[in-house]
Amino acid sequence: MQTIPIFFSVDEHYVPYLAVALKSIKDNASERYLYHIHILNDNISKAGKAGLGAFQSDNFKIEFHSLTRKLKCLDGLRCHRFKAFSSLSIYFRLFIPVLFPQYDKGIYLDADIVVPGDISWLWEEPLGDKYIGAVADYSIQHIGPFMKYIDEYVGVDHRRYVNSGVLLMNLRALRDNDITGKFLRWLSDYSLGTVAPDQDYLNALCENHIQYLDPCWNCMPGGSVTQFDNPQIIHFNLAAKPWLNETVPYDEVFWKYALQSGYYDEIRARRTAFLTNANAVKAYREGIDALIRMATELTHSTVSFRLCS
Repeated sequence: MQTIPIFFSVDEHYVPYLAVALKSIKDNASERYLYHIHILNDNISKAGKAGLGAFQSDNFKIEFHSLTRKLKCLDGLRCHRFKAFSSLSIYFRLFIPVLFPQYDKGIYLDADIVVPGDISWLWEEPLGDKYIGAVADYSIQHIGPFMKYIDEYVGVDHRRYVNSGVLLMNLRALRDNDITGKFLRWLSDYSLGTVAPDQDYLNALCENHIQYLDPCWNCMPGGSVTQFDNPQIIHFNLAAKPWLNETVPYDEVFWKYALQSGYYDEIRARRTAFLTNANAVKAYREGIDALIRMATELTHSTVSFRLCS
């Protein structure tokens, strides 16, 4: 039976939301495959690991990895100077090809998702010689400063700029073309400011080598596109998260699986605490506004991703 490797990278705070994601994947995944869930982390507690490990079964294996320990084992990192290996954790998906050489193909998922579809259907999507399969990020295509930032600073047509929260990865092609090595050289030589660090680098590195997937594989409630009738993966990216809002599109799907995740009461309590804390709500909204201002400032920078090409 073929194994489908699925990768996540989370901290302790995101354990409840990852539990919801795992519950939805397991409930809807075809029994024709084995699933190996790799969770990269550095600070998940024993209780958190136990909560997530509860979803393990004969065809659904869950394994935890220390991200810092794995990164320190990479010879290629020793020639680069970074303040701390932990600072590289946000770029985890760019290290998957070299951290897991036993795989030629894999799926990376952000933890703020639910999967009402069969994840094996995504696995079966053909990639050919493309580096990755992903969905164009329509969630930012109505925000002028972001569109200009992507066009002029990242150097990618904003209509073809993909969201990195759901990735079908051709790990062999990424290794063969040294995408991780190129990323490290760019990061070390240019130290570019970014609005979406991993996503910006991924788009620049994989430009012209992306298989564009049907949007049903990354339905983003924060986008300008109307709701899909049959979403396969729902990605609550940016501010459109059920635990930070009274209501968002598709939230009934999230709460369905949250109720069966073992973390329903905790997630509800966090939501209530957030929504009743005016300062927390204000700070979160200001954080989104700050990203827009940052995009505007970087667009006018004399240094950009175009230097790396």
